Amino acid sequence: MPLILLQDSTMAFLSTTFAPLLYIRRRYRQDHDWSYRQALLVTWMKLFLRLFVAVHTKPPLSLKPGLEGDRFVQIEPAKTELYTGITLDKEIKPVPIGGTWFPSLYQYNTTTSQDKHIVLHFHGGSYILGDGRIASCKYLADSLLNHTPSSHVFSLQYRLACNPHCRFPAQLQDAITAYSYLIHTLHIPATRIVISGDSAGGHLALALLRYISDYNDDAVLPPPTCSWLFSPWCDIPGARNKRLWDNIPNAKTDYIPPSFPAWGAKHTIGNMEITREMEPYLAPIWHPFVLPSSVLVVSGGREVMCQEHDRLVRHLAKVQQNEQRVEFFVQDLLPHDILMVASILDFKKDADQCAVKAGTFLTQVLGASDDSEVPCVRFEGDSAV
Repeated sequence: MPLILLQDSTMAFLSTTFAPLLYIRRRYRQDHDWSYRQALLVTWMKLFLRLFVAVHTKPPLSLKPGLEGDRFVQIEPAKTELYTGITLDKEIKPVPIGGTWFPSLYQYNTTTSQDKHIVLHFHGGSYILGDGRIASCKYLADSLLNHTPSSHVFSLQYRLACNPHCRFPAQLQDAITAYSYLIHTLHIPATRIVISGDSAGGHLALALLRYISDYNDDAVLPPPTCSWLFSPWCDIPGARNKRLWDNIPNAKTDYIPPSFPAWGAKHTIGNMEITREMEPYLAPIWHPFVLPSSVLVVSGGREVMCQEHDRLVRHLAKVQQNEQRVEFFVQDLLPHDILMVASILDFKKDADQCAVKAGTFLTQVLGASDDSEVPCVRFEGDSAV
């Protein structure tokens, strides 16, 4: 274990030891409006992620059903012609992948109401953690199912970049495979599909949207109804600068230590050359594009990347055509990726409001008229700014 990581983890452990006493006084908590329990849980989550990086954890992925039973399905790669452009790589090839259905298995003959949508969700974890299964994604999936007009969530188990031969664009290849599976295998109309992602999954959702635009064949890869990006990772190459990350004011109120995204970025990029064609996919914040359909970005007001999310939305809004909506919803007191970790960090009520906003956004997109003059609307809580 590198000495600097060991020292970092040791200091974090020592500070965490005294947190239960310090946080008795509200003024010593990361945010004065957080409960004692929330402050402690955020601190412990930060320690866990520091240790995760310090021991160089590389979680294995399995294509066996496990506890998910028939809700876990294995998907074969799509047709070869669907993988083109930056997804063509000498080392990285499309492979069979898996995913979990919530609340139950969706099949070709599954009957659902026409006003219900299918959500294709990409989980977070800096591309080095997570599998989209019940243990990690049940709360998120249930929240979306309860608060949005959706009948099923398909949570993809994409390849983790920390495992051998799994750097980018492996994750984008897997996203294409999953999207094609919904459209061409299950024959779900794209007009009934919502693409969703949290943190690194939000980055992957943006990459898939860019790829759909670049592929430019609506007959093969038609755009989804809309997309929800919960705390999307906006700049993978920039995350390697741990000092810059740690100097952002919200670093004190977020549970993400700079070592976690830096470790994820190192593996995601790997030995890949960041070419002019590849950079927009890795750092969408600096390369806005015309979206194939409307997008909602959800951020926590206390997370490190909140300012980046604001910048991402503004940059995207400037290049959109009138029919595409780009909206920004900020839940003021929340740290990073709250819909994923709400049950762990005790922010369930606030997280549910984010899911409610996602449902409202989808409803607005479906009933949108052409009289909107401003493609970007920013929200703080429930109030437009």
